[in-house]
Amino acid sequence: MLLRLIEEHELEITEVSLASVADQFVAHMTTMPNRDPRTISGFVAVAAKLILLKSRALLPKIEITEEEQEEVDDLISQLKAYQIFKTAARTLRARQEAGLRSFPAAPPPINRPATGKTLPLDNVTLERLAAAMQKVIARWMPLPEAHTLVQRLPFTVNECMDRITDAVQGKPRVQFEDILEGVDTRVEVVVTLLALLELLKRYEVRVFQDNLFGEILIEHFPLSERPILEEAPSPEFAT
Repeated sequence: MLLRLIEEHELEITEVSLASVADQFVAHMTTMPNRDPRTISGFVAVAAKLILLKSRALLPKIEITEEEQEEVDDLISQLKAYQIFKTAARTLRARQEAGLRSFPAAPPPINRPATGKTLPLDNVTLERLAAAMQKVIARWMPLPEAHTLVQRLPFTVNECMDRITDAVQGKPRVQFEDILEGVDTRVEVVVTLLALLELLKRYEVRVFQDNLFGEILIEHFPLSERPILEEAPSPEFAT
């Protein structure tokens, strides 16, 4: 409230008109049906600090204790900080009312130490700049040539799906580890898992696991119990 009164009169925080602020506060309190004692006591405390501040301005020779000076400085700092937050809040509200939902972050400031030296550029020519650039480029290590050849894997997701389907036919349940028997690479394990997920998506198999990190059991999903689904396309992520 004190900051609002200061802004209405366009006063500096350190040049507050105590009489005007007091009159405004009394007028405000008379319009309130329920007067909060905490608000009144808070105003009295702030007003006391303002009186001390005003007395120091009118009577330069007045001596105040170090503790009193700290209280006055703290009040001024709080009012200035609150004024900054109020200004930022108005800016954010204006952006929100304008429909601006994003707030781009400003780039961090570049703190470069000042050298205090001015580099002479009188004798700089295009040829010298080009020669200096060539020296810098010559220091770079050449990138090694790529000799890695990405080869096509000898199995696909469709083939792994067929392998899982064949494994569960005519059996009550099959362990996922049994299906991975003979698998040598992590890539094939991942592809087999993708195949199992695709079969689950199509309701061609059911999976059971009694506990976390327990063995995974797979069984054939009877055709009579499957939900009616549209024909699922074949997976195109063959590897």
